[in-house]
Amino acid sequence: MRRRPAGVLAIAAGVAVFGGIRTAFAHGLRAHERAAHAATVTIQMVGGTDGYKFVPNAVTIKSGDAVTFVNVSGGPHNLSFDAATMPDGMAPVLQKAMANAQGPLIGPMVVAPNATYTVSFAGAKPGAYHFYCLPHQTLGMNGVITVQ
Repeated sequence: MRRRPAGVLAIAAGVAVFGGIRTAFAHGLRAHERAAHAATVTIQMVGGTDGYKFVPNAVTIKSGDAVTFVNVSGGPHNLSFDAATMPDGMAPVLQKAMANAQGPLIGPMVVAPNATYTVSFAGAKPGAYHFYCLPHQTLGMNGVITVQ
């Protein structure tokens, strides 16, 4: 067996270690850069004599963005998604992004004026995500988030 000088082995080990650190650091920067460029879109939840609606009721976002729902009037409101209409495999991903869920893809009641509820679309596949307010669904309070 031929022995290699210790210096060659040390250099090879250093390249492997520092190369791995550099690669991990580069991946970390990419993730950080994606997070820094993520946007938050605001949708108002409105209810009154002229009807119950989300304003706007249709938005287009990128995967990784977040959507904040604000209770403006006519509450309580909530945010619910229709699993049957979203891209395959996305119900569990979206469910994990819904804090304090009351049930599968059913967010908590947003009661106080100006109270908010935010859902991250990190890891969301492109497609349409139809949503509605459970208490006011029969009154037509629904919308769609399109992820590009």
